[in-house]
Amino acid sequence: MSAPPEMTDVVRPLYRVEYDALVEQGFLVDEPVELLEGRLLAASPEGDRHATVIRRLTRLLVEAIPADEGDIGVGNPIALSDLSEPEPDLAVFPPASGYRAGHPSTATLLIEVSRSSLRRDRTLKRRIYAQAGVPDYWIVDLQNDVLSVHRDPADVDFRSVTHLQRGDVRPLHHPRLRIAVGELLR
Repeated sequence: MSAPPEMTDVVRPLYRVEYDALVEQGFLVDEPVELLEGRLLAASPEGDRHATVIRRLTRLLVEAIPADEGDIGVGNPIALSDLSEPEPDLAVFPPASGYRAGHPSTATLLIEVSRSSLRRDRTLKRRIYAQAGVPDYWIVDLQNDVLSVHRDPADVDFRSVTHLQRGDVRPLHHPRLRIAVGELLR
């Protein structure tokens, strides 16, 4: 009997239209997965601190960004390519991007709150977001108490990465929003 193939071996990628069709037909219900580069990957479990930071950021985003400047998404899918439909913890989509015609395909700000997902957020998702031209990608690193701000996407990475433990940060496209980094990470 031969050994089973490695879990990283892919017979063929799963395309976003196929993934969306599976979801529409009721498959993958209650399955915490994301489609990333043609693979279904299990979403990382959330802890108390993760949920607290998401609630704090959600309030700040909703209070600072009027509806005519952006729609706030919490854990909503974004259709970034034929092979990737990640579900960032927080997103600011262009106003009225809605879901009538499908998932939004662009965002002005994507935020991942990371503890167990830190490696994936720093590598795979970072690459996906850069390739899609997302102008502002933040990782709230709960392991190291750091906010990493990624800007200026080019090919498969970001040209500018800043790591903050204190001070203030403002999203590129939403300068009225000011985040006190030390307060966010406490």
